[in-house]
Amino acid sequence: MEHQPGTEHARSTAARRPSWAGTSALVLTLAVMAGLLAVACGGNDGPPAGPTNSGGRLEVVTTIEILADLARNVGGDRVKVRSLVPPGVDVESFQTTPEDGIAVHRAKVVVVNGLGLDAFLEPVIEGARRTGAVLVVAAEGMGTGPGGDPHLWQDPLLTIRYVERIRDGLASADPENAPVYQANADAYMAELKQLDLEIAQTLAEVPPQHRRLVTSHDAFGHFAARYRWESSALALSDASQVTPATVAAVIERVRRDGIPAVFVEPQFGRAVMEEVARESGVPVGTLYSDALDDKVTTYIEMMRFNAKSLAEHLR
Repeated sequence: MEHQPGTEHARSTAARRPSWAGTSALVLTLAVMAGLLAVACGGNDGPPAGPTNSGGRLEVVTTIEILADLARNVGGDRVKVRSLVPPGVDVESFQTTPEDGIAVHRAKVVVVNGLGLDAFLEPVIEGARRTGAVLVVAAEGMGTGPGGDPHLWQDPLLTIRYVERIRDGLASADPENAPVYQANADAYMAELKQLDLEIAQTLAEVPPQHRRLVTSHDAFGHFAARYRWESSALALSDASQVTPATVAAVIERVRRDGIPAVFVEPQFGRAVMEEVARESGVPVGTLYSDALDDKVTTYIEMMRFNAKSLAEHLR
């Protein structure tokens, strides 16, 4: 399997933090508190006390939509979930607003990925998270693997461990409904195990010599490790800053190895990978890593879509 060095992703992510990171986080925190004061003066919508709110539901904030989908599956109708990064938006280029800080302050549970992926959101989360709110670091203790890839959910079996942590976080914040969260998590984890089998069966349609994933974004290392594929990418993020030499090397590899297609994610520009495809004489397929949209609205839909896209383009 081919990956970028592990430490590079963390450095790259840190370099992309918005301008308010660090000491400027104070400005955002003040804006959040001003918004909360305005809400409180309105009378009815201030952050309530107790384990649940929002019409009796537990308010949960996640950093990305994939985590929000997992939380909805575990929480069911007992939770109200909001993702800070909206569907269809690249997590690594998203800019927060004071409204996001207010949402964090209202939440009784905050779910982050960890491993550097959403580190740029740390200032708003730490500045706005209320005392006693449960913080769930979904990938805590799991490691990025040899490629430094924080997209662990690309392996459905690792996603099961995410679900377990979210289940425990919801139960900690709302012990009264812990049996509900346990039952929902058990049912969803069974679906994820079945999903893993479905993906393996779909990928079996691809000849072994074509099981080589070439993308613009280095986000599929855990997918490749789970299903014993090779994976390589133009860049750690959206490939907008890759050099001509890197593009030429990828074109040469696609030609040399007879790779039938290359892939790009919907939230990124297609220009670089279309150049690779044009020069190599192959099509460009679509894969999703961390941004859901109106076509792929859930984690399970995303993983099924990716497996089918690979099978259709590479067999």
